Amino acid sequence: MSSGSAQTNLPLTFGQPFRSGDLSTSQGLSAQDSAGNTVPVQMDEVSTHANGSVRFAVLSASVPSLPANTARLINFYPAAKTSPSVSVPADPAWNLQVTAKLADGSTLVANPQQQLKQQIASGTNRRLYGPVASEFTVVAPMVNQATGAAHPHLVARLHTRLYQSGQIRTDVVMENNWALKASPSDLSYSLTVTANGQTLLSQPSFTHHHHARWHKVVWNNGAAPNVRLRHNMRYFLDSRATWNYNLGLTIPETVLAAEASNLAKTNTGPMGTAMLTTNMPGTGGRAEIAPVPRWTAMYLVSQDDRARASMLANADAAASAPVHYRDEATDQPISVIKYPGIALRYGSSSPAVPTASTSSAWTPDIAHQGSYAYIPYLVTGDAFYLDEMMFWAAWNVAANDPYYRQQGKGLLMPEQVRGQTWGARSLAEAAFATPDNHPMNGYFDTMLSNNMAWFLDTYGPGKSGPLFSPMGALISQYNNNQSPSYESDFFATVMSWLTENNVPNASAVLNSVGRMQIDRFLATSQTAGFCTSRAAGYWLQTMNGSSYVNTWADFYKLNYGTATCGTTAQPNDPAYPDWAGGYAAVARGMLAAAKNAGATNASTAQARWVQFTPNLDPDFKNDPSYAIVPR
Repeated sequence: MSSGSAQTNLPLTFGQPFRSGDLSTSQGLSAQDSAGNTVPVQMDEVSTHANGSVRFAVLSASVPSLPANTARLINFYPAAKTSPSVSVPADPAWNLQVTAKLADGSTLVANPQQQLKQQIASGTNRRLYGPVASEFTVVAPMVNQATGAAHPHLVARLHTRLYQSGQIRTDVVMENNWALKASPSDLSYSLTVTANGQTLLSQPSFTHHHHARWHKVVWNNGAAPNVRLRHNMRYFLDSRATWNYNLGLTIPETVLAAEASNLAKTNTGPMGTAMLTTNMPGTGGRAEIAPVPRWTAMYLVSQDDRARASMLANADAAASAPVHYRDEATDQPISVIKYPGIALRYGSSSPAVPTASTSSAWTPDIAHQGSYAYIPYLVTGDAFYLDEMMFWAAWNVAANDPYYRQQGKGLLMPEQVRGQTWGARSLAEAAFATPDNHPMNGYFDTMLSNNMAWFLDTYGPGKSGPLFSPMGALISQYNNNQSPSYESDFFATVMSWLTENNVPNASAVLNSVGRMQIDRFLATSQTAGFCTSRAAGYWLQTMNGSSYVNTWADFYKLNYGTATCGTTAQPNDPAYPDWAGGYAAVARGMLAAAKNAGATNASTAQARWVQFTPNLDPDFKNDPSYAIVPR
């Protein structure tokens, strides 16, 4: 970390993933900075690996001193768990007031000080608690000043963090999200947030879409800490929290400057969409469609402030999509276990979901969905991004027709291959990162488990049928028995990540699918009649008449005739072997991920495909979305 000005007792809160086995839940942490100072630290919001060790936690630390323009390391060590005394003011000098002036002339107000006091006294809705920081989620209805009635849809959700240093940080989240309340609609209003006579936020009038949310962080008792915090990214990636991106890449200054310039041209205010594509089913590549979005991969590789700003701005923009359905009864994202017949997008819904009176500019779907909030949550530890991650994962389940998803099982089966892929990724993200003590933790574990069981039953060893060929090709149920090769690479990439994280059935599914996705890159497959140079294709035929082809020679002849094999990837298949966003690059990332997962033949196939794609490496510096490398 570093700072532009000298600071003392500097409060920090951030997320930290851990390698399996490194830290037991029976242990705590101690910390020391590189100047030899003891750093008070606390650990909250813990999620665990399958073996019970800590997978992820939100850490809060108080740095005794940080000189101006000086980098300072903080080292963390396993330590005996302690129960230090925690002092939280009974009546903190928060005194927040949230005021919304609606387009119809009415004024809504929330004065949640008394509510915060009650939560402090009872310890309810407390998220962080320790010697450095305590955070409470205060859910405050917006009350009509004239009538005293709470607005039926607009709610302020205030993640209020009280630091022992005296600073108070509030993530002001405005939601228009209730799932089953009548007459949802867009709301136009201006918003002001004040505290102790000071205006902390003044938001001009805008339109807040239905089933959408936005947020803004404000600080009482002083400005936000002036600090740049960076993770030990080698350890971050070694935790298997995400894929192993190539930290040896140097993102050019021109690329980072362009990212900042392009972001500045977009709308990043409330309901702004930043760089995201709102017509999600539309054709064509885009920056968010990859294992992680381009801006997130750039941040993981560089930890540059401009990449971080783009990553967080686009995560915020995803909150404007109409996929946020909060159950009034539980105050959590909607659950298909509780409502097996609910349908948020397709099918007949039971209970009925009220239809909004206004249409959205968004057309959300699963097949073209990015990983918007997972890495932002792992980096910041902020509740806003945790909720975002859960909202998208919950919508991905409840959006499908109840009949085809098998009601409360929540199967992604109705989706095309890439929809199954990104849907499974979203469930895994939520299952991995949601704290163990969170009400939704078991839900996402169950949804992921149900889908992995279906994948095993459909794509597992010895299986074949209308969705899976005897050679291991995933079949599109919507494209005439063809195999979407690049979508199948997406699928194998996600299964590789799940295998690395010991998700049951993932390894078996990966190795079964790998008979096509991995083995087509092998020299032995070329000897048997297939060409490695053409392995990274687009749509591939799998049936000769009414029967699946069963040999590499027949598979090649069916798709390419009798063309001779090359010694590099072919640009006209189209593999795009010199473009970091093309099918050759997708295959490079998949094979490296599969090698890291220990998949059969992946090491040999990965090394061979690297030799066939020498022109990819320079462009990975410009776009590292698929720059996954062996560990």
